Amino acid sequence: MNRMKLLNLGCGKRYHRSWINVDFNGDGKNVISHNLLSGIPFKENEIDVIYHSHVLEHFSQHDAFIFLTECFRVLKPGGIIRIAVPDLEQIVNEYKTQLDNVLQKKGTDADYNWILLELYDQTVRNVSGGDMKKYLLQPQIPNLEFIYKRLGQEAIDIRENAIPNTTIKQKIAIKKYFELKRWYNFMLKIILTREDYLCLERGKFRDSGEIHQWMYDKYSLPNLLNKTKFSSVEIKKATESNIPDWNQYNLDADTNGHAYKPDSLYIEAKK
Repeated sequence: MNRMKLLNLGCGKRYHRSWINVDFNGDGKNVISHNLLSGIPFKENEIDVIYHSHVLEHFSQHDAFIFLTECFRVLKPGGIIRIAVPDLEQIVNEYKTQLDNVLQKKGTDADYNWILLELYDQTVRNVSGGDMKKYLLQPQIPNLEFIYKRLGQEAIDIRENAIPNTTIKQKIAIKKYFELKRWYNFMLKIILTREDYLCLERGKFRDSGEIHQWMYDKYSLPNLLNKTKFSSVEIKKATESNIPDWNQYNLDADTNGHAYKPDSLYIEAKK
């Protein structure tokens, strides 16, 4: 019996070995290194299931259409695509709730300020992590429980991994990287004006793939899937799927059924 070909695109650090895992920065062992803006490196009608989580919002509307068209191309007829993205409707509703709360003196400035960061920071930031990371790395956070409820494991990981455990070999590699980068930046500062150098740095960061270029809700994402020829579009929960044995992979939720990214919209469709 042939095993299903399961493809996890833009997997980051969350992947399962039963899947073919692809990310911009692959490790060469469990994860294939590939730029998804260059297409999906598989044949037409080759894949049974495609999954990507919090990837689509990093593409422009134009590139998202091309990317989903590629997903359609490599899926087998009847194959399933599962997408997780930040849920714009959920975030906007929470913003409205927190706005009403502070206006009625029932809420806190901390919760209101956080939901503004959640709504805008990944669109406007000019440095990695932006103000969300800066906020999460404060020694004391007055509304930490609220943030954990909003972002789940992602926020926990940022706080717990602020100072990652690295081997001596990794530390040497990191040191060499930053030494080379320092000399590279030094030469650029000699050649460029300060204003041009800052513009170059901002431009490189904003083109790095971290920025959110679009957001989706339960109307716009199904609409986009229909435009790219997918059918049978369904909204799902983190632990709910038409993918066989979905919950054994723990890609959207942990072994206790807790969603890794509670702010997500989960949608599946078929080719």
